Amino acid sequence: MAIAADRFKKLTDHIGFFPHSTNIGLIDGGDGLYLVDSGNTSEDGKKIVEEAEKLYPGKKIKGIICTHAHNDHCGGNKIIKEMTGAEIWASYKAHRILEIPESIAFIFWGGLPFSDINSQSFSAEGEYTVDRDIFAGKTITLDNGLKILPLLLPGHYFEHLGILAVETNGDSVFFLGDSCFGSEMIKKYWIPYMVNPEKFRSSIKKIMETEASYYIPGHGELCDREKIQAVCEMNLIITLEVETLILNVLKKADMTHEEILEAIADFAGIEMKLGQFVLIGSTVKSYLGSLFNRGMVTYRMDSNRMVWSIPKKPEKD
Repeated sequence: MAIAADRFKKLTDHIGFFPHSTNIGLIDGGDGLYLVDSGNTSEDGKKIVEEAEKLYPGKKIKGIICTHAHNDHCGGNKIIKEMTGAEIWASYKAHRILEIPESIAFIFWGGLPFSDINSQSFSAEGEYTVDRDIFAGKTITLDNGLKILPLLLPGHYFEHLGILAVETNGDSVFFLGDSCFGSEMIKKYWIPYMVNPEKFRSSIKKIMETEASYYIPGHGELCDREKIQAVCEMNLIITLEVETLILNVLKKADMTHEEILEAIADFAGIEMKLGQFVLIGSTVKSYLGSLFNRGMVTYRMDSNRMVWSIPKKPEKD
Protein backbone atom coordinates (compact mmCIF):
# COMPACT_ATOMS: atom_id res chain seq x y z
CA MET A 1 0.00 0.00 0.00
CA ALA A 2 1.38 3.40 -0.99
CA ILE A 3 2.39 5.97 1.63
CA ALA A 4 0.02 8.85 0.87
CA ALA A 5 -1.73 11.64 2.74
CA ASP A 6 -5.12 10.54 1.41
CA ARG A 7 -4.54 7.06 2.88
CA PHE A 8 -3.45 8.36 6.27
CA LYS A 9 -5.70 7.12 9.09
CA LYS A 10 -6.21 9.65 11.86
CA LEU A 11 -7.23 7.78 15.01
CA THR A 12 -7.24 10.44 17.74
CA ASP A 13 -6.76 14.21 17.86
CA HIS A 14 -2.99 13.95 17.36
CA ILE A 15 -2.20 10.31 16.48
CA GLY A 16 -2.55 8.33 13.27
CA PHE A 17 -0.65 6.09 10.89
CA PHE A 18 0.21 5.43 7.28
CA PRO A 19 -0.97 1.90 6.35
CA HIS A 20 1.95 0.29 4.53
CA SER A 21 3.80 -3.02 4.22
CA THR A 22 5.30 -1.76 7.47
CA ASN A 23 2.80 0.52 9.23
CA ILE A 24 4.22 3.94 10.13
CA GLY A 25 2.94 5.94 13.08
CA LEU A 26 2.65 9.73 12.88
CA ILE A 27 2.18 11.78 16.03
CA ASP A 28 1.63 15.54 16.26
CA GLY A 29 3.58 16.58 19.34
CA GLY A 30 2.66 20.27 19.13
CA ASP A 31 6.07 21.68 18.29
CA GLY A 32 6.70 19.05 15.61
CA LEU A 33 5.91 15.59 14.29
CA TYR A 34 7.13 12.22 15.55
CA LEU A 35 7.22 8.97 13.61
CA VAL A 36 6.98 5.45 14.97
CA ASP A 37 9.29 3.55 12.59
CA SER A 38 10.21 4.81 9.13
CA GLY A 39 9.41 2.20 6.49
CA ASN A 40 11.56 -0.16 4.46
CA THR A 41 13.78 2.04 2.29
CA SER A 42 15.10 5.53 1.67
CA GLU A 43 12.31 5.91 -0.91
CA ASP A 44 9.80 5.25 1.86
CA GLY A 45 11.58 7.86 3.97
CA LYS A 46 11.35 10.52 1.26
CA LYS A 47 7.67 9.77 0.74
CA ILE A 48 6.93 9.97 4.46
CA VAL A 49 8.48 13.45 4.64
CA GLU A 50 6.50 14.64 1.60
CA GLU A 51 3.17 13.28 2.80
CA ALA A 52 3.63 14.43 6.41
CA GLU A 53 4.18 17.97 5.12
CA LYS A 54 0.89 17.77 3.22
CA LEU A 55 -0.95 16.67 6.35
CA TYR A 56 0.73 19.17 8.67
CA PRO A 57 1.93 22.18 6.64
CA GLY A 58 4.73 24.06 8.35
CA LYS A 59 5.51 21.29 10.82
CA LYS A 60 8.71 19.28 10.57
CA ILE A 61 9.45 15.74 11.67
CA LYS A 62 11.36 16.15 14.94
CA GLY A 63 11.86 12.53 15.93
CA ILE A 64 11.77 8.93 14.73
CA ILE A 65 10.90 6.45 17.48
CA CYS A 66 12.25 3.00 16.55
CA THR A 67 10.48 -0.11 17.77
CA HIS A 68 13.50 -2.28 16.89
CA ALA A 69 16.56 -2.53 14.67
CA HIS A 70 15.23 -4.31 11.59
CA ASN A 71 15.56 -2.69 8.20
CA ASP A 72 11.86 -2.90 7.29
CA HIS A 73 11.18 -0.67 10.31
CA CYS A 74 14.16 1.68 10.16
CA GLY A 75 14.92 1.82 6.42
CA GLY A 76 13.90 5.47 6.14
CA ASN A 77 15.85 6.69 9.19
CA LYS A 78 18.93 7.97 7.40
CA ILE A 79 17.20 9.94 4.64
CA ILE A 80 14.56 11.42 6.96
CA LYS A 81 17.28 12.59 9.33
CA GLU A 82 19.17 14.17 6.41
CA MET A 83 16.03 15.88 5.05
CA THR A 84 14.57 17.17 8.31
CA GLY A 85 17.22 17.04 11.03
CA ALA A 86 14.99 14.65 12.99
CA GLU A 87 16.43 12.89 16.01
CA ILE A 88 16.41 9.09 16.08
CA TRP A 89 15.27 7.48 19.32
CA ALA A 90 15.80 3.81 20.12
CA SER A 91 16.28 1.39 22.99
CA TYR A 92 19.81 0.97 24.32
CA LYS A 93 20.45 -2.27 22.40
CA ALA A 94 18.69 -1.14 19.22
CA HIS A 95 20.85 2.01 19.30
CA ARG A 96 24.03 -0.08 19.18
CA ILE A 97 22.77 -2.34 16.40
CA LEU A 98 21.51 0.57 14.27
CA GLU A 99 24.89 2.25 14.39
CA ILE A 100 26.55 -0.93 13.05
CA PRO A 101 24.01 -1.73 10.28
CA GLU A 102 26.03 -4.60 8.81
CA SER A 103 25.60 -6.46 12.11
CA ILE A 104 21.93 -7.12 11.29
CA ALA A 105 22.73 -9.44 8.37
CA PHE A 106 25.51 -11.08 10.41
CA ILE A 107 22.93 -11.93 13.11
CA PHE A 108 20.49 -13.41 10.58
CA TRP A 109 23.11 -15.48 8.77
CA GLY A 110 25.44 -16.27 11.68
CA GLY A 111 28.58 -15.32 9.76
CA LEU A 112 29.86 -13.17 6.93
CA PRO A 113 26.86 -12.42 4.68
CA PHE A 114 27.66 -13.17 1.05
CA SER A 115 26.46 -10.88 -1.73
CA ASP A 116 23.13 -12.63 -2.34
CA ILE A 117 22.20 -12.23 1.33
CA ASN A 118 23.16 -8.55 1.28
CA SER A 119 20.92 -8.11 -1.77
CA GLN A 120 17.96 -9.24 0.39
CA SER A 121 18.13 -5.86 2.22
CA PHE A 122 18.73 -7.44 5.61
CA SER A 123 20.94 -4.50 6.61
CA ALA A 124 19.99 -0.83 6.90
CA GLU A 125 20.91 1.62 4.14
CA GLY A 126 24.01 3.47 5.28
CA GLU A 127 25.29 4.62 8.66
CA TYR A 128 23.86 7.35 10.88
CA THR A 129 23.88 8.42 14.53
CA VAL A 130 21.16 7.48 16.98
CA ASP A 131 20.49 10.56 19.12
CA ARG A 132 18.61 9.34 22.16
CA ASP A 133 18.23 6.15 24.16
CA ILE A 134 14.69 5.58 25.38
CA PHE A 135 13.88 3.20 28.18
CA ALA A 136 10.92 0.94 28.91
CA GLY A 137 8.60 2.41 31.52
CA LYS A 138 10.04 5.95 31.31
CA THR A 139 7.37 8.29 29.95
CA ILE A 140 8.27 11.05 27.48
CA THR A 141 5.93 14.07 27.48
CA LEU A 142 5.71 16.00 24.21
CA ASP A 143 5.14 19.75 23.85
CA ASN A 144 1.32 19.45 23.70
CA GLY A 145 1.12 17.14 26.72
CA LEU A 146 0.80 13.92 24.71
CA LYS A 147 2.69 11.12 26.46
CA ILE A 148 4.91 8.49 24.86
CA LEU A 149 5.34 5.36 26.99
CA PRO A 150 7.85 2.80 25.68
CA LEU A 151 7.03 -0.75 26.83
CA LEU A 152 9.50 -3.63 26.64
CA LEU A 153 8.16 -6.37 24.32
CA PRO A 154 11.11 -8.68 23.60
CA GLY A 155 11.17 -11.98 21.73
CA HIS A 156 11.05 -10.96 18.09
CA TYR A 157 14.31 -9.04 18.50
CA PHE A 158 16.64 -7.61 21.10
CA GLU A 159 15.06 -5.04 23.43
CA HIS A 160 12.06 -4.58 21.13
CA LEU A 161 9.82 -1.72 22.28
CA GLY A 162 6.09 -1.19 21.90
CA ILE A 163 5.15 2.49 21.84
CA LEU A 164 2.00 3.51 23.71
CA ALA A 165 0.97 7.06 22.74
CA VAL A 166 -1.59 8.64 25.10
CA GLU A 167 -3.58 11.84 24.49
CA THR A 168 -4.34 14.25 27.33
CA ASN A 169 -7.99 13.09 27.15
CA GLY A 170 -6.94 9.45 27.66
CA ASP A 171 -7.34 8.20 24.06
CA SER A 172 -4.40 5.97 23.22
CA VAL A 173 -2.73 4.11 20.37
CA PHE A 174 -0.39 1.16 20.96
CA PHE A 175 2.21 0.74 18.19
CA LEU A 176 3.32 -2.89 18.45
CA GLY A 177 6.10 -3.14 15.89
CA ASP A 178 6.86 -6.84 15.42
CA SER A 179 5.97 -7.90 18.96
CA CYS A 180 2.69 -9.14 17.46
CA PHE A 181 1.97 -10.04 13.84
CA GLY A 182 -1.28 -9.37 12.00
CA SER A 183 -3.47 -12.34 11.14
CA GLU A 184 -2.89 -12.08 7.38
CA MET A 185 0.87 -12.13 7.84
CA ILE A 186 0.63 -15.17 10.11
CA LYS A 187 -1.49 -16.99 7.52
CA LYS A 188 0.91 -16.08 4.72
CA TYR A 189 4.28 -16.72 6.38
CA TRP A 190 3.32 -19.05 9.28
CA ILE A 191 6.74 -18.97 10.97
CA PRO A 192 7.62 -15.36 11.91
CA TYR A 193 11.19 -14.51 12.79
CA MET A 194 12.10 -14.40 16.47
CA VAL A 195 15.15 -14.66 18.67
CA ASN A 196 13.35 -16.00 21.76
CA PRO A 197 9.95 -17.76 21.51
CA GLU A 198 9.37 -17.77 25.28
CA LYS A 199 9.91 -14.02 25.56
CA PHE A 200 7.76 -13.51 22.47
CA ARG A 201 4.86 -15.31 24.18
CA SER A 202 5.37 -13.26 27.36
CA SER A 203 5.21 -10.09 25.26
CA ILE A 204 1.99 -11.25 23.59
CA LYS A 205 0.43 -11.75 27.02
CA LYS A 206 1.60 -8.26 28.04
CA ILE A 207 -0.10 -6.78 24.95
CA MET A 208 -3.32 -8.57 25.86
CA GLU A 209 -3.20 -7.01 29.33
CA THR A 210 -2.42 -3.46 28.13
CA GLU A 211 -5.40 -1.13 27.71
CA ALA A 212 -5.46 1.05 24.60
CA SER A 213 -8.06 2.54 22.26
CA TYR A 214 -6.27 1.16 19.18
CA TYR A 215 -3.52 -1.34 18.46
CA ILE A 216 -1.31 -1.28 15.36
CA PRO A 217 0.90 -4.27 14.52
CA GLY A 218 3.91 -3.36 12.41
CA HIS A 219 2.53 -5.69 9.74
CA GLY A 220 -1.22 -6.04 9.79
CA GLU A 221 -4.54 -4.32 10.21
CA LEU A 222 -5.62 -1.78 12.78
CA CYS A 223 -7.22 -3.49 15.80
CA ASP A 224 -9.55 -2.48 18.59
CA ARG A 225 -9.32 -4.15 22.00
CA GLU A 226 -11.55 -7.07 21.05
CA LYS A 227 -9.77 -7.79 17.78
CA ILE A 228 -6.26 -7.60 19.25
CA GLN A 229 -7.19 -10.34 21.70
CA ALA A 230 -7.97 -12.68 18.81
CA VAL A 231 -4.81 -11.68 16.91
CA CYS A 232 -2.71 -12.25 20.03
CA GLU A 233 -4.26 -15.69 20.51
CA MET A 234 -3.27 -16.56 16.96
CA ASN A 235 0.31 -15.44 17.67
CA LEU A 236 0.45 -17.62 20.77
CA ILE A 237 -0.97 -20.61 18.93
CA ILE A 238 1.49 -20.37 16.05
CA THR A 239 4.54 -20.39 18.35
CA LEU A 240 3.20 -23.43 20.18
CA GLU A 241 2.45 -25.15 16.87
CA VAL A 242 6.03 -24.65 15.66
CA GLU A 243 7.41 -26.03 18.93
CA THR A 244 5.10 -29.03 18.72
CA LEU A 245 6.10 -29.67 15.11
CA ILE A 246 9.82 -29.63 16.00
CA LEU A 247 9.20 -32.08 18.83
CA ASN A 248 7.11 -34.34 16.59
CA VAL A 249 9.72 -34.55 13.82
CA LEU A 250 12.41 -35.33 16.41
CA LYS A 251 10.25 -38.13 17.85
CA LYS A 252 10.46 -39.81 14.44
CA ALA A 253 14.21 -39.41 13.97
CA ASP A 254 17.25 -37.57 15.26
CA MET A 255 18.06 -34.68 12.92
CA THR A 256 20.48 -31.87 12.22
CA HIS A 257 19.22 -28.29 12.26
CA GLU A 258 19.02 -28.20 8.49
CA GLU A 259 17.08 -31.48 8.38
CA ILE A 260 14.60 -30.08 10.91
CA LEU A 261 14.25 -26.94 8.79
CA GLU A 262 13.56 -29.05 5.70
CA ALA A 263 10.96 -31.16 7.53
CA ILE A 264 9.14 -28.08 8.83
CA ALA A 265 9.10 -26.39 5.42
CA ASP A 266 7.85 -29.60 3.76
CA PHE A 267 5.09 -29.93 6.35
CA ALA A 268 4.01 -26.30 5.81
CA GLY A 269 4.22 -26.57 2.03
CA ILE A 270 6.81 -23.78 1.90
CA GLU A 271 9.16 -23.66 -1.09
CA MET A 272 11.90 -21.67 0.59
CA LYS A 273 13.85 -19.09 -1.31
CA LEU A 274 17.08 -17.71 0.14
CA GLY A 275 15.44 -15.07 2.35
CA GLN A 276 13.06 -17.58 3.93
CA PHE A 277 15.85 -20.12 4.34
CA VAL A 278 17.89 -17.58 6.29
CA LEU A 279 15.05 -16.18 8.42
CA ILE A 280 13.21 -19.43 9.16
CA GLY A 281 16.52 -21.25 9.64
CA SER A 282 17.62 -18.72 12.25
CA THR A 283 14.20 -18.91 13.92
CA VAL A 284 14.36 -22.72 14.12
CA LYS A 285 17.69 -22.34 15.94
CA SER A 286 15.96 -20.02 18.41
CA TYR A 287 13.25 -22.62 19.02
CA LEU A 288 15.88 -25.34 19.51
CA GLY A 289 17.75 -23.13 21.98
CA SER A 290 14.54 -22.45 23.89
CA LEU A 291 13.53 -26.13 23.93
CA PHE A 292 17.03 -27.18 25.03
CA ASN A 293 17.04 -24.67 27.89
CA ARG A 294 13.77 -26.21 29.10
CA GLY A 295 15.13 -29.76 28.86
CA MET A 296 12.77 -30.74 26.01
CA VAL A 297 15.46 -31.49 23.40
CA THR A 298 19.12 -32.37 23.53
CA TYR A 299 21.98 -32.70 21.08
CA ARG A 300 25.12 -34.69 20.45
CA MET A 301 28.11 -34.29 18.17
CA ASP A 302 28.12 -37.20 15.71
CA SER A 303 30.71 -37.47 12.91
CA ASN A 304 31.24 -33.70 13.02
CA ARG A 305 27.48 -33.04 12.84
CA MET A 306 25.31 -31.51 15.57
CA VAL A 307 22.35 -33.87 15.86
CA TRP A 308 19.22 -32.96 17.82
CA SER A 309 16.98 -35.46 19.59
CA ILE A 310 14.36 -35.93 22.29
CA PRO A 311 16.00 -36.77 25.66
CA LYS A 312 15.59 -40.41 26.61
CA LYS A 313 13.64 -41.02 29.78
CA PRO A 314 15.62 -42.83 32.47
CA GLU A 315 14.79 -46.52 32.63
CA LYS A 316 12.92 -47.68 35.71
CA ASP A 317 14.59 -50.26 37.92
